[in-house]
Amino acid sequence: MTEKMYVKTFLYVWPYVLLVALAIFGIFGWEETLSFFLGSAVSVMLMSHNYKTSMRTAANNPEALKRTATFNAVFRYVFYALILFIAYASEGLDLIFTFVGFTSFKVTLLLTFLLSKKEGGEDDA
Repeated sequence: MTEKMYVKTFLYVWPYVLLVALAIFGIFGWEETLSFFLGSAVSVMLMSHNYKTSMRTAANNPEALKRTATFNAVFRYVFYALILFIAYASEGLDLIFTFVGFTSFKVTLLLTFLLSKKEGGEDDA
């Protein structure tokens, strides 16, 4: 995966979230849509944090990259757990749709990768 493809994913994730949220609203309702959007926003926020800290560390102190990656992973999963707990404890949120929202960035990244390969390779991404 190239850095360009990762950055492109940040552009594509919001149209994906909007389309899926509209579909969820049409099929299930408001609470599920809000839950999906919460999970998606958290996912994008955490992946942005991961990208920024990793790039900063790689540029300034490459030896600390492994430690930064480990910290980012632990931070992400603790934050995901906190958001899932909030969704579970909340009357107006759905735990499953919040979790599905967490997958938005990764699904969009996969679609970006597949479309890039279909269009002629990673160099075009």
